[in-house]
Amino acid sequence: MFDMFQNWDDQNKQADEARGEGSPSSATGSNSASIGYYNPKKTIVLSVGGSLFFDDKPKTAHIAKFCETVNDLIKGGFAFVLVVGGGQVARTYQASAKSLGANNFEMDEVGISVTKSNVLLFTYNIENAWKDVLQDVKMARKVLSFGRTPVFAGNMPGQTTDAVAASIAEYLQCDFCNLSNVDGIYASDPAVHPGTKMFEELTHTKMLSLVKAIASKPGAHTFVDVHAANILWRSKVRSFFINGSDLTNFKACIRGEQFKGTIVQTASASEEKEDEED
Repeated sequence: MFDMFQNWDDQNKQADEARGEGSPSSATGSNSASIGYYNPKKTIVLSVGGSLFFDDKPKTAHIAKFCETVNDLIKGGFAFVLVVGGGQVARTYQASAKSLGANNFEMDEVGISVTKSNVLLFTYNIENAWKDVLQDVKMARKVLSFGRTPVFAGNMPGQTTDAVAASIAEYLQCDFCNLSNVDGIYASDPAVHPGTKMFEELTHTKMLSLVKAIASKPGAHTFVDVHAANILWRSKVRSFFINGSDLTNFKACIRGEQFKGTIVQTASASEEKEDEED
C-alpha cells in the first residue's frame, strides 16, 4: 500500500512542479502543512451535493468560484477534505443503466463512476488538491499531513457520498459541513412545505430522530441519509448544514462567524438524555 502511496506522491509532485508550486508541504503556507501533522480543529470535511454543480452537465463557472473560495480559506489556515456527489447527471446515467437491464447494485456502481468524474473537476482548480480520487478513508490523514486537500467520491454501492464524508469526519475527529441547495435543516421538505421551520441548532439525537421521521414518509427527501446521520450521532461530530450556493455565507460558517444554516453539536449530557426520552 505504501509503495502505491509513494507513486501517488510522485505524481502529485510532478503536477506541483508543472504549476510551479514546489513541494507538497508548501501548498498551504501554514504550520498545519508540516509533513506528518495536521490540525483537526482547523480541518473540515465538505460533503458537496452534486445538485449544486451538476445538472445535465457541469456548471463550470460555479465550480471555479467555489474552488476560488476554498483556496482563499486554505490560505487563511483551514484544511479540507472534499467529497462530491453525483447530482442530476448521475441520476441520468443510472436511469439509462436501469433501462438497459442494470440492477440496483449495478446502478450504484454507475453513480459512483459519475461522482469520481465530478470530483476530478475540482482538483484542477483547488491549488493544493490531491490529484487522485481516494477510496480508503484512512488515506485522508496521510494526504492532509502533506498539506494537500484529499478528494473522495462514492466508494461503495448502497452508501451515499454523505455517508463517506461522515465516516471521514468521524475518523479524523473533525467537523463535517454539508453543502446543498437548501439553507439548512427543516422540519419537513421545504420544496413540498414552503413555510416549514428551519432549525438554527439541533442536538445529534434530535437530528437523527428528524432524519428517521422524514425518511419514513413515502417519497421524502432527507437533508442527509440515515446511515450518515447515525455516524454523525454516534461520534457526536459537529456538523453544519448550509446552502453551498452562497459562498459568502459558506466563508462565514467556516470562519466561525455568524451564518445562515443549521449547526448540529453535542449538548450537555442531560439535554441529550431529554432528547432521547422525547
